[in-house]
Amino acid sequence: MNTMALHEIVYVSLACEELTSAQLDKLLANCRAWNEKSGVTGVLVYRKREFLQLLEGEADEVLGLYRRIEDDQRHQQIYKLWDGPIAERSFANWSMAFVDQALIEAMPQAVHPSRIDQGLTDTVKNSTGKKFLLSVRDELLRRESERA
Repeated sequence: MNTMALHEIVYVSLACEELTSAQLDKLLANCRAWNEKSGVTGVLVYRKREFLQLLEGEADEVLGLYRRIEDDQRHQQIYKLWDGPIAERSFANWSMAFVDQALIEAMPQAVHPSRIDQGLTDTVKNSTGKKFLLSVRDELLRRESERA
């Protein structure tokens, strides 16, 4: 059996303009459709023009998608926090989980609210970014199990 190497990229970026709910919904629908076709999973956090995203899947797919994101004129100040191989997916349940301001505020254990006000980029530097995203995943799984 030939298994492909799993790869993960985590980055932050700044949207060129504040996105409306309708724009975010359209972006998410497009991301989810693309990711389902490509076998990519992950999570997108959006807060005050800032994006924090984790992409995971086969290396070629993830690296190709990240290049498309780098070329996307809707992003600026893209900063890669992590780029490397992984043993398993962290967000296998989601083609693209989404975290908004309300969910962030409901998770004071993940990041102290006063710290998040400094911005996502400052909040998630170094390994804190992955820890924050794993806290987000755990909260999403908790909420899903409560609905079941």
